[in-house]
Amino acid sequence: MGVFGANETVFLTTGTEHVLMCKTSIQDNSINPTWWGPPKNTKYNTKSKSFNPNLGEKLNRISWTKNYIDLQLEPVTINDKGLYKCEVVFKEIRHIYEIEVNVRGKFNYLSKLNSPSFFF
Repeated sequence: MGVFGANETVFLTTGTEHVLMCKTSIQDNSINPTWWGPPKNTKYNTKSKSFNPNLGEKLNRISWTKNYIDLQLEPVTINDKGLYKCEVVFKEIRHIYEIEVNVRGKFNYLSKLNSPSFFF
């Protein structure tokens, strides 16, 4: 029982979709983690499984996956960069799983290869 895994870092590209997994072994449907994240370590949800209305534009881009534990970002923007924390309290034991999110813009490598300056 508990939240498994060491802290991790994920690298995302703007405009994509990504699920932040809370990697918990608890198989109880009543489990509802509290997610924290950017900006400024904002609390994303309450025990009612709803999202904090103060999230601004992010409120329209985050959702729960079917298990109501994992958090989905769609589409990923540069403002999603930062530290996310999933906190699960089960039978008075507190578990925290952290995910550092780095976001990169989309790159068009093919256009650089076809550029005349690339060949001299």
